[in-house]
Amino acid sequence: MSGNPVSQGEFHSFRIEMRDYMKQQTQLMRQMVELQTKHSNLESQFMRLERTVDDVESRLRPVEQSQSGTNEKTKYNRDLIWLLLGVVSSAFAYFVRK
Repeated sequence: MSGNPVSQGEFHSFRIEMRDYMKQQTQLMRQMVELQTKHSNLESQFMRLERTVDDVESRLRPVEQSQSGTNEKTKYNRDLIWLLLGVVSSAFAYFVRK
């Protein structure tokens, strides 16, 4: 330093100021840890919900397909019904003409 000794009053105020800064830093660190914990909890909750949604979607998809007729078995049955209906109507039209 420049050679001027620090008075006891200045040193005391410096200590008080440093103590206050350290308390603020400790409080900020506490808040940071709390926020990190909340973030981690929310992230894990989100992942659980995402897995649940995926599970529900995988169970719901076959039900929706069977109701809307988009699965292969339903398409085959629908095509077969139309084919049989066409054959029956053709036979009916043939016998009506005779």
